[in-house]
Amino acid sequence: MKAHVREPSFDDSTIAGEDTPLRSPQASGAGSPPPVSSGAPRAVPPPPPSQPPARRSTDTQRAVPPPVPPQPPAGQQGDDGYDPYRYTAPIAAARAPPPAPKQTLQAPTMPPPVPSHPPSVPPPADDDEKEEGPEGEEEEEEEEEEEEEEEFYAIPPVRSPTDRPPPPLPPQAPPHERAAPPPPPSIAPGAPPPAPPQQARSLPRQSADLSKRSIEQPRPSTDGAFIARDVNLGETSRWWAQPNVPPPAFQNRSDILFEIEESSSAKRGGKITVSKDVYVLFHDYSRTVVTARFDTKNVDDVALEQRHEAPPLRLRQDQLEDAWTRFGAQIARETEAKLNIVVGDGSPQALVLELLRSHSAALLPVGTRAYGALVYANIANATVTQADEIRPGDVVSFRNARFQGKHGSLHAKYAMDVGKPDHVGIVHEWDGTKKKIKAWEQGRESKKVKSESFRLGDLRSGEVKVWRVMPRAWVGWEDES
Repeated sequence: MKAHVREPSFDDSTIAGEDTPLRSPQASGAGSPPPVSSGAPRAVPPPPPSQPPARRSTDTQRAVPPPVPPQPPAGQQGDDGYDPYRYTAPIAAARAPPPAPKQTLQAPTMPPPVPSHPPSVPPPADDDEKEEGPEGEEEEEEEEEEEEEEEFYAIPPVRSPTDRPPPPLPPQAPPHERAAPPPPPSIAPGAPPPAPPQQARSLPRQSADLSKRSIEQPRPSTDGAFIARDVNLGETSRWWAQPNVPPPAFQNRSDILFEIEESSSAKRGGKITVSKDVYVLFHDYSRTVVTARFDTKNVDDVALEQRHEAPPLRLRQDQLEDAWTRFGAQIARETEAKLNIVVGDGSPQALVLELLRSHSAALLPVGTRAYGALVYANIANATVTQADEIRPGDVVSFRNARFQGKHGSLHAKYAMDVGKPDHVGIVHEWDGTKKKIKAWEQGRESKKVKSESFRLGDLRSGEVKVWRVMPRAWVGWEDES
């Protein structure tokens, strides 16, 4: 039975084809009948190329696999099917191809890749190679098929974007429930066609941080931002009928500066109308103007009104220097000429008031709190602001200030209280390195004018401010004639 080649498995049945010569019983020496070929004739596979094709990359897209072969009808699959171990079957049935094995189809086998260059034809084989039996050829073919199957199943199938199902359509109302479209607007003959409707642009989305910031930091209102505001004009007091008298709300106050102007006009019938304007200036340099118009023959017939103005804007450094050139340098020279002299009633404010009154264009002090544009401010050395360099002729004011430190060659301790409640002087020297001011003063230790130094670095409490003398036009007032 050496001539009969038994198949290794039912799935991979391979028997020699028709071209393979069969041995006769006489040659085999056995008395058994000749073996019958149980498989369909198969062509000899082409010889392998000289160089095997390179293995495909997993990134390359493979061709579409061929369709699944149709299954034979159920009526033809029965006992009359092919049986390789059934020798009584007819030869025609034995030569028919075996039915497809009943197994789960995972994926169709991909056809072998076609090489880009034609395979080189090997030279004819020698006689020794031709004598090799069909067993070697079948083993080589089985190995090639197994390698192709392993390569195919190792690569996951590539799914194109078009394989995805389309998104579901939004639900729509039935046709009989849909609202009818609005009728087109009527167009008059000869009128231009209406413009197409513009699409509403969506506003940019505001950040939550910005909305939160606007809530935490509300916008300051102008109400109460400065001192000037509506007051009771005292209509029952008839203050407008008295000369040089302001409204009752501004009488007997030392923290304001006010001026009064009156004008009269004669009308027909001998009627004389008087207009009285009261200009009030507060220490933050906000202003209130009160106007009263009345008849001299009937003072009860009066019209009162009031308006308010905000403080002037902060000055630049060059504007502050121009004001010092106009007033400061001259005030410093005039103060030096008054050393060891009692000015006015000997109070600190009398010295400054006497010097400023000699300049008709200069703005007078507002009570005992403000003397012009602020140049330097120091509050207990916790808050220090400076708009310009301190210069001779500037006015320095002290309010509840306490100095404590060491001075002299022996570094003796000292403590000094200045400005309880208020004190003022004229600057004549400033040392920025030592933060020391030398000023002319009177009314604190002596009624005569003398020089005194103050170390601003030793300020422990209270406030020290330096002011620049400004012209009257700074607050909108005309110069005095």
